[in-house]
Amino acid sequence: MLRVLDWVLKLILNNPLIFWACMAANAVGVVWGGLVWYGPQLAAAPAWAWPFIPDCPEAALWATIAFLGLYFGRHWGWFNAFAAFACIKYGLWTLAFWLRHWSQAGFVDGYWPLEAMLFVSHIGLTCEGLLLATRIGPLGLPARLAIIGWYAASIFIDYGLGHHPPLTYAVPVSYVLWVAVALTSVLGAALLLLPYRLALPSAGEPATAGG
Repeated sequence: MLRVLDWVLKLILNNPLIFWACMAANAVGVVWGGLVWYGPQLAAAPAWAWPFIPDCPEAALWATIAFLGLYFGRHWGWFNAFAAFACIKYGLWTLAFWLRHWSQAGFVDGYWPLEAMLFVSHIGLTCEGLLLATRIGPLGLPARLAIIGWYAASIFIDYGLGHHPPLTYAVPVSYVLWVAVALTSVLGAALLLLPYRLALPSAGEPATAGG
């Protein structure tokens, strides 16, 4: 599995056309998601909560920065881990959200193309997280705990303080809360158990300390 992910990542990084197409797709997700999907919510929320509100657009932004770093020969192990956590968590959260919505409400005429596009795009977001996870490299315990703490705090801000993503009538808050808790717990445990030398850069790639 790691070899397949490594091969795909190298394919993207070594082909400028593919790489910049992926970055352009991320940019669309960042702008559209941030302005259209989360814009009204951000406008009504206090400024201190903004870093925790646009979950998926921010994950796409972090992924873009991390991929740009790799493309230009930088290896930010801790940031790759931070971005990978976001992409996998919010990518899978969104897939679970739409699967629950469709199981309760079905496909509504006029809306299903947008819903399908969002579903497929978040499969891509999850895959980006898996690719970045192969470039975490050495990561100290303080950095791992800080990353887990950030995403645990986001759960409290989203669901304890009411800043969770917009939901449909078919998806209850209790469902997405426990999806978020489960994903954060599993990914946090995986990050803590990640062997020190499991995800090092391949030969010839820069390797800086990841924290």
